[in-house]
Amino acid sequence: MQGTPQSRSSSSNTIGVGRTDTVRCYCGIPAKYAASKRTRIGDKYYGCPLWPRGCGFFMWEDNVVVAVNDNRGSGSTQMEERVEKLIEEKTSMAEKLCKLKVKREKDAEEIAALRQENRMLHSDCAKHAKKENFFAVALIVSWLLFIFVITIIMNLA
Repeated sequence: MQGTPQSRSSSSNTIGVGRTDTVRCYCGIPAKYAASKRTRIGDKYYGCPLWPRGCGFFMWEDNVVVAVNDNRGSGSTQMEERVEKLIEEKTSMAEKLCKLKVKREKDAEEIAALRQENRMLHSDCAKHAKKENFFAVALIVSWLLFIFVITIIMNLA
């Protein structure tokens, strides 16, 4: 028999979750159970407790199917085992997704730090280029002065 937690019916677009106390978000942690304050006011839902940084899991209570062992035979048991296996795979993928999201955030922070360092290095390069130009002009002036002094000394001798 299939039903929903404190509900009367189920629909074809539902997800099997085992027992109501084991509803988990894609992060693999127990989902938050609360009442809606905006859409469908008062209706119960399950959501990721880490929202908004979590996995984004959200499911209305009406869409949660509770797998109940009602002795329908081996076909039902096999289906329940398959559902459990799919839930485990889904949890595993959700954990991987959460890890990838954390890695993406760390990478974004690292990229921002590298961009800041790049800007600083670019600024330093511009400063050094100005100094280099100044020294090149100073070198040319000193050579001209040297040639002028040598010319005067040659004319006096």
